[in-house]
Amino acid sequence: METKTFKIKYLGFYSSFDEKNNFISDSIKRFGNIELSENPDYVFYSVFSNEYLLYPNAVRVFFTGENIAPDFQMCDYAIGFERLLFGDRYIRFPFYYGMYEYAKDLKLAEEKNKNITQKLFDREFCSFVYSNNDTDSMRINLLEKLSTYKRVDSGGKLKNNLLNGQVEDKLLFENNHKFSIACENSSHPGYVTEKILQAFAAKTIPIYYGDSTVCEDFNSKAFINCHEFDSLDHLLEKVKKLDSDKTEYLSMLEQPIYNDKMFSIKMKDNFDKFIENIFIQEKEKAFRRNRVFWGKKIDDKYIKLFKFEQLVKKGKKVLTLGKKNDNK
Repeated sequence: METKTFKIKYLGFYSSFDEKNNFISDSIKRFGNIELSENPDYVFYSVFSNEYLLYPNAVRVFFTGENIAPDFQMCDYAIGFERLLFGDRYIRFPFYYGMYEYAKDLKLAEEKNKNITQKLFDREFCSFVYSNNDTDSMRINLLEKLSTYKRVDSGGKLKNNLLNGQVEDKLLFENNHKFSIACENSSHPGYVTEKILQAFAAKTIPIYYGDSTVCEDFNSKAFINCHEFDSLDHLLEKVKKLDSDKTEYLSMLEQPIYNDKMFSIKMKDNFDKFIENIFIQEKEKAFRRNRVFWGKKIDDKYIKLFKFEQLVKKGKKVLTLGKKNDNK
């Protein structure tokens, strides 16, 4: 049987995204060939651009690595963080299970409970590595509360307190500490990113805040879940207890990160099945969004708005260029 070739376009992904080599393409290549096309039949798009609107005749697949819920009027399928069931149109797939950039972190995290030694208890207290302060206030609140007990080493741009400034190797820096603050930029059920994964990878105990349902993914005995405490004072008492009790601390380090050791394998397998389902049917049968009457009206409205925004941006560039020429 001849292998099908699928005409695909990627739009609005993060700057380092490689259109030719990525986890989505890897999944498609299991059963077909890929042609990156300006006249695509399938558009995979993310949050950094609305250019997908210019391809109304393509099957649209939305992907997010941010705390943004999919709009199923605008896309046929979606890959995100929400814990929801929506026929064959949606899959929950946190990006670190697929993206090459996190392959090392994932492997180290899944093996973090091996080779636990006594000396791990003798490390520095806690690390904090962040640059962004435009976030949930809990990030700073955690830092300040833990700092009332012991010094927290801040190795990022935010609240940096190191003589040598920002650290170059986050994993190595965190590995020198018993605990790591793993705080999402916003709190939402299902939205759990690489923060906790990287803390696990460094063989620290994550002090985690963000996804209140995080224990559906990760073993609650392997980390400190801020959502289980009614106050930061009570949270601090738990940290103090672990920090002073070698047996209890090392026991937590020895816990595997998953309740089900096959968890990540199942995640990847389900993702592959989801992607294959989109492509094994004929293109016209793969559409799921409403493309007629109200559906078309909404789509047309957003297309017009996008084109208007592009004209405004172009006009601003012309004005800026004109001012520069006037100042010469």
